Amino acid sequence: MPLQLPGPRTNLRPACQSCLEQSPHIRKRLEKLYKEIFYFNFKNLFYATGRHNTFLCYQVKRTQHGLTNPLDRGVFTKQYYSRTCLHAEQCFLYWFHEHMLDPAEDYQVTWYISWSPCSTCADEMASFLATHRNVSLTIFSARLYYFWNSAYQNGLRKLYQEGAQVKVMTFQEFEDCWENFVYNKGESFMPWKGLSRNNRFLKNELKKILGSPMSLLKEDIFLYQFNNQQQVQKPYFRRRTYLCYQLEQPNGSRPQWPAKGCLQNKKGHHAEIRFIKRIHSMGLEQDQDYQITCYITWSPCLACACALAELKNHFPRLTLRIFASRLYFHWIRKFQMGLQHLYKSGVLVAVMSLPEFTDCWEKFVNHRQVFFTPWDKLEEHSRSIQRRLRRILQSWDVDDLTDDFRNLRL
Repeated sequence: MPLQLPGPRTNLRPACQSCLEQSPHIRKRLEKLYKEIFYFNFKNLFYATGRHNTFLCYQVKRTQHGLTNPLDRGVFTKQYYSRTCLHAEQCFLYWFHEHMLDPAEDYQVTWYISWSPCSTCADEMASFLATHRNVSLTIFSARLYYFWNSAYQNGLRKLYQEGAQVKVMTFQEFEDCWENFVYNKGESFMPWKGLSRNNRFLKNELKKILGSPMSLLKEDIFLYQFNNQQQVQKPYFRRRTYLCYQLEQPNGSRPQWPAKGCLQNKKGHHAEIRFIKRIHSMGLEQDQDYQITCYITWSPCLACACALAELKNHFPRLTLRIFASRLYFHWIRKFQMGLQHLYKSGVLVAVMSLPEFTDCWEKFVNHRQVFFTPWDKLEEHSRSIQRRLRRILQSWDVDDLTDDFRNLRL
């Protein structure tokens, strides 16, 4: 197997330190690439030799009042700072911090990159995304860097699990990159021999790395099924149970298996039972700490509540948080008992409000980089359902758990 030589590793602290300290000076970025450089460096070979540099073509957009406006685009490649090599991804991150990032604004960032990020850059970008929820990132990569190496695989998984969309460039992305980032002199993009074949190979390898991609919810399904209004609007369709979950480890490490997913009732099996089976199939250790956050359209029925409580008992160091959009038959005593049993078993139960709906939208919906827009009276309905849940739990002398629950720093 031909060797790919990685560039020098950076000795700087993670690039996100620019939140706290002065960034290194980043030279003026490139406006575009010459044709020869593009064709040589973006060719999607299985194993590419002689390509020791990474070219990152970026586009930044800002979303305001539901409208998306282009802000800037350009090209970064590696640079040197105090005899230390900064990779193209790090250069972008430092530049973005210094010249563009505003905590009060929402951003959509798209990369067209000749090599997928190395493990160091992937870790830094994942940390950045984890602490900057106002930034969404889509990465289109021409080639996969050391895709057989577990460290580089884990880096891509971390990016994916922090919400980055990681994809392999297809003909469409190569053409877009050619038109927007290359001095093409009006010429059309000419695909090289084997582009489609190589794309299929690389896409399959990326799928193996990330695991079977989670099936994201469609926007209209989320907006209808997770809507917390008491009565449905026309057209009238049955509101079903959808359960979205994310599994994490408190020490900051990321699991090797796909750690989030969306489930619904299927062939007589409730979504909660399917979720429990999936968690058991992961082979989690009973003596390890885990955190699972669930967003669910309906609170569990009595049988599912008991099964979830049993899951918590089976994994005593598991922190299980369940946010429900609506309460299922909340006036019937046996369903109230299910919620009480969940809480008594140590499962944290609460009602979805704007932060939870927004988080669910960002992580589990195919939103095409559109930010969540609350429906009418969302918070009003949420407060009403919260009061209802509080009364149910307080019938067992349970004080207001919701505020304490939301204040947990998990």
